[in-house]
Amino acid sequence: MSKVSSVAVIGAGLAGLTCATALKGLIPSVKVFEKSIFPGGRISRFRAGEYEFNHGAQYFTVNNPLFWNIVSAWQSEGIVRPWDGWIVELEKGQVSNSDMATQAFVGYPRMQIVAENLAQNCDLTVSCNISELEKQSDGGWRIFNERGDYLGAFDIVIISTTANEVSNLCRGVPSISVLADRVDMTVCWSGMFAFEPRLDLPFDAAHVLNSPLSWISRYQLAGQQDKFDCWVLHASPEWSQLYAASYRGRVMHALLQSFWEAVDLPEMKAVSSSVHCWKHAVPINPINEDSLFDETEAIGACGDWCTAPRIEGAVLSGFSMADRVMKYIHKLDA
Repeated sequence: MSKVSSVAVIGAGLAGLTCATALKGLIPSVKVFEKSIFPGGRISRFRAGEYEFNHGAQYFTVNNPLFWNIVSAWQSEGIVRPWDGWIVELEKGQVSNSDMATQAFVGYPRMQIVAENLAQNCDLTVSCNISELEKQSDGGWRIFNERGDYLGAFDIVIISTTANEVSNLCRGVPSISVLADRVDMTVCWSGMFAFEPRLDLPFDAAHVLNSPLSWISRYQLAGQQDKFDCWVLHASPEWSQLYAASYRGRVMHALLQSFWEAVDLPEMKAVSSSVHCWKHAVPINPINEDSLFDETEAIGACGDWCTAPRIEGAVLSGFSMADRVMKYIHKLDA
């Protein structure tokens, strides 16, 4: 019998879910804890009444052969489709082509379906913010939520959250905390607006130049294309940092004003308006390691902050983490 019987994965973004799914069946107990009410991380959806938005990642591309095999499997399951949206460069209403070098994909009918599909195979607890790890004398870990409730003991702990949270949880493991603490993350304000009727814009998404906005994208949930027009606006890192502490109403107004200036259309009232601040949006200086694992302490970390701020980076980091865990277990059992 293996000396490892339990693993806790903290964070149900794509890296954590990928790691947990890869370990399932190989280790008797793999439990995932997520502080949000839904899995998905940056591909989670945002709902405002009848309106729905992909307020994080709107699409993804494939570069790695392993990830291509994974995406092909997702396509076969019907949860991913190619996306042929027209992406342009935009400056005060002036449109220029911005050719996409590789095929883009989207989750179907929404991006979050990819995470939901992975989560179906996991022992997942949501609305559970892990705030403390306690090392046991036998080498395992005891974990506690933010209320101080004891949630169990585990032979191995994997943290697949932001670099900042990894650093905080791994305070006693410098091989991980020091590297995680070096990662700087940008802030990103995201605006979600719905309009009726549909706006007269010929493109699906745009890289916005010389504007507080860096990206705008039309979100079309399957079956709702003709009912209303939903747009996601991402502010630039510089603007987002400048207004990081601003109240939501001010940010909402500023983002919408910037949108009208960028598309050069007459202003109209949005039927739904929301904003969200991604406080740890994009790693400026990833550590260029697929994942981290300290065999002495039996604790690891993964996420797109390790490699690249893309869906592909998160998934490959999760697989790398699972591979490190299994190699560690094989050493123990040898």
